[in-house]
Amino acid sequence: MEKEIPTYVDTIPRSDKFYRLIWRLVSLFLFKPFSLPIFNLWRAFLLKLFGAKIGKGSIIHASAYIPSPKNLKVGKESAIGPEVKLHIGLTLIGNKVTISQRSYLCSATHKIDSINTPFISGKIEIEDFAWVAAESFIMNNTRIGEGAIVGARSAVFKDIAPWTVVGGNPAKFLKERIVHEH
Repeated sequence: MEKEIPTYVDTIPRSDKFYRLIWRLVSLFLFKPFSLPIFNLWRAFLLKLFGAKIGKGSIIHASAYIPSPKNLKVGKESAIGPEVKLHIGLTLIGNKVTISQRSYLCSATHKIDSINTPFISGKIEIEDFAWVAAESFIMNNTRIGEGAIVGARSAVFKDIAPWTVVGGNPAKFLKERIVHEH
């Protein structure tokens, strides 16, 4: 006897899919080709046009994958590095934050207690002075505390305390972060 497979229920509104389609086209032709540093203000302008909040002096690399600019808020003098990938959930990045190359901020997931595994949007918060080093993975509904450092290739599945250094998969406490100059 064959089991009946339930019909998948798509929980993402069509209006959101349409918004992301338009952004993807704009990004393809007007964002990604303008990769030189002199075009950073242009890229920030386009992101803001699609609802992002980008603080003064922040740098967003052209190769970053940002599927839903309206869910992105970046403070002042922060950087989203080359080939960083965001998801369509809310991503809040503070002031003087660095998200290094090829990191993945996964601000959405799927509900695993349903056979249909429906989409669930979450959020990621990265507080002031934090650094997410190269190729790190940050899971949704996590907070990277002020001044924290996530070591290269780490996988974060829970909140990271302020002014700590973590590393590994899953990320574990390595040491306190002590800053000697102000």
